[in-house]
Amino acid sequence: MRRTPWKVLAMVGLGALAAVWIGLTAASAAEDRKPERIVCLSGSLTETVVALGLGDELVGVDLSSLRPAEVVRKLPRLGSPRAVPLESVLNVGPTVVIAYDDLEPRETVPQLQSLGIRTILLPRHRTVESARLKFLAIADGLGVPERGRALVAEIDRDLAWPEGKPEPDKPVRALFVQTMGSGPLMIGGDATSATSLLEAAHVANAVSGFEGYRPFNVEAMMAVNPEAVVILKRALDRVGGIDGLAAMPGLAETEAVRQRRIVVSDDAAFLGLGPGVGRAVRELREAMYGR
Repeated sequence: MRRTPWKVLAMVGLGALAAVWIGLTAASAAEDRKPERIVCLSGSLTETVVALGLGDELVGVDLSSLRPAEVVRKLPRLGSPRAVPLESVLNVGPTVVIAYDDLEPRETVPQLQSLGIRTILLPRHRTVESARLKFLAIADGLGVPERGRALVAEIDRDLAWPEGKPEPDKPVRALFVQTMGSGPLMIGGDATSATSLLEAAHVANAVSGFEGYRPFNVEAMMAVNPEAVVILKRALDRVGGIDGLAAMPGLAETEAVRQRRIVVSDDAAFLGLGPGVGRAVRELREAMYGR
């Protein structure tokens, strides 16, 4: 029997943020506010500031801030997202620092505040709902609440199930696969941003019973038998593309491979829960259900 050539069902999240950034920048009226000098200490926070139309107020970012490239490549890099030296932040003269509340060293935030530098601290929750609240909090803290509400409204439109389209009787069971640096392939379990995005797209995580990520296990994959695989682009590149993934022991025998149901995702869209989260969910839903 002639086998159907491999083809990727979707490239979820790739280019998803450009329209958000451009649309909100153009559509939002300029609020009566004094420009800030903003430091962002996480990639998703930097993306959010740009999506709110305030990219020109950024004066420094951390090493995880890679997008949008045309903005961040001109900015000083101040350190890793969880270990930023106080001196490097002070050197760029910020009026406000935006970070997650687990920023290290722990004394950095109190020291910034003692020097009169405002801080906007966000909890590092890994759900789509927490991402919506994060966008609103940043917008409020920067004096552009209307832009925050516009951004969330656009995300909500992408998250909503299409009107008039029936929801599936049973969700597709998908395996989420990523890689961390040069380490092994990892599968996502409970309490991860990936699981939250899968659920928002009406897709069930094929694995459960553990939180976070675990190394790929051949026997476990054969027992789980996922109906689809959602894999980050960098992980797919590591295994030699779609053909390499399909040939991996443990996956070659699964329903996902037999049905050619492979969805490739942009890394930042799935892990960062930045402003492209709505479009990433919509594209995943469309790849799985065609709607």
